[in-house]
Amino acid sequence: MQRKGFFLLALICGLIASGSMYIYLNQATRKQPSALKPLVIVKKAISARTIIESSQLEVKDVPMEAYPQGGFTSIKDVQGSVALLNLSAGDLIVEAMLERKTLQNPGGEISAGGTTALTVPNGKRAVAIPIGLVSGVGYTIEPGDYVDVLVTLDIKHSADSQDVTVTTLAAQDVLVLSVGKSLVDEKAKVESKSYTLALSVPQAMAVTLGSEKGSLRLLLRNPANKEIRQDPPFTGDIFLDANYFNNYK
Repeated sequence: MQRKGFFLLALICGLIASGSMYIYLNQATRKQPSALKPLVIVKKAISARTIIESSQLEVKDVPMEAYPQGGFTSIKDVQGSVALLNLSAGDLIVEAMLERKTLQNPGGEISAGGTTALTVPNGKRAVAIPIGLVSGVGYTIEPGDYVDVLVTLDIKHSADSQDVTVTTLAAQDVLVLSVGKSLVDEKAKVESKSYTLALSVPQAMAVTLGSEKGSLRLLLRNPANKEIRQDPPFTGDIFLDANYFNNYK
């Protein structure tokens, strides 16, 4: 008789547990899912200081509780802006990562300039120069890359008034803002591209003089290399130095 009582008690406890689990699972099933909100993220890699295109973006729905402050719900709100840093596929985009077309000037007034102007870093100027296939590292240079600019030109030697050909660095660690279409000089049958560089005013003057009076060549840099060199101008006499190979490695 006592065993039947224990059995009945166990049966009742089992029914209570089963009923509680059924109620819990039923409530969990009926529980409303988290509200979602569209968020603009990066679809294709975007280089720093370049204009963002719609093809580089996509929209994904994320839970409201995980939505980042400053996020964007529409691609239209992001395209045409300038990325302030390198962005990889899958990165989310927030206001602090962008430079927008509408800016507030020191006087407090709102002004809107051309979007391309926003790609120019503070203190720099955009300068376009024509560069040929060889001088442009086989046209492998792209917007967002960093280059050095070599200039070669003839300078009159003050002592004997003879021309001396000199090669020197006119600018270093320069950001490439854009690369234009190929241009062909029909007379000379020479193809060149227009490279727009972000230069300081002194660099712009040096590069312009080299472009007008001599020739330019771009040296592609690794973006992690921020070395600024102090090499003296290079002339043909250096090849007569017996220690040339030791001094120039």
